[in-house]
This record gives sequence, C-alpha cells and structure tokens, in this order.
Amino acid sequence: MKKTRFMGLICALALLVAAVTFPACAEENGNAPQNPAIILAGNPTTGYTWVAQIEDESIVSVVDDGFATDETDEAVVGAGGYSRFELVGVAEGYTTVTFVYARSWEDEAPVYSLEYDVSVDADLKVTIVSTTFLTGES
Repeated sequence: MKKTRFMGLICALALLVAAVTFPACAEENGNAPQNPAIILAGNPTTGYTWVAQIEDESIVSVVDDGFATDETDEAVVGAGGYSRFELVGVAEGYTTVTFVYARSWEDEAPVYSLEYDVSVDADLKVTIVSTTFLTGES
C-alpha cells in the first residue's frame, strides 16, 4: 500500500512539473497558450476524482475537459488515465485555483491538493504564477 501511494506521489509530482514547466517554456519561445491546461493523473474507478475549487470565479473559470484513459491497443477495465482542466480568463486580476483529489462522499482530507496562483491580464491571458503541491498527510 505504501509503495502504491509513493508511486502515486511521484506521478503527481511529475505531472505538476510538466504542467508548470510547459507554459514557462512556451512563453520563452513566444507562443504561450492563452488558456493553459492542467493535466492530472487519476483513476476514478477507485472513487477518487479531481475537482477544481476557484477562489474568485469573476477572474478565471475552469473548463473540465473530462477524463481520458491511457492510449493503448486494448482498454483495461479499472485503468487510470488523465483529467484535463483548462484555465480560462474572465476578467483581469489575480486568484487561486485549487485542485483536490478526493472521494466526494468522504469527510477526510484530500489525498492530494494542488494550488495554482494565477494572473489574468487585460487580454484575458492566464498565467500560472506559482504552484503548491500538498499531500493529505501534510
């Protein structure tokens, strides 16, 4: 059980690095996305799902693009995959978007939480300013 939890933590950290690094690299090349996407590994067959919580919905909205399984030749029942969320600017400003990975019916702390501080400019371009990753054990 501990090994599985550790591997999940490693996967989440890898996705966090990819989600934060890609927009930064793209911006250096002059082609940063208008609406960055957050892609998070998960497995809803376990009951755990990623849910976005927006501090100020008048600044940014989150579009849930759904869940996709790993692309393989054969679909495996119960296999994990990825949730994709797109950050869309609504008005100029600064806010925090938190993604939590938990079971909706449990009153326990989320397994993982990701906090994204985002800035939206006058052109409604969303920029991820900082990211904080927390585990339920923190």
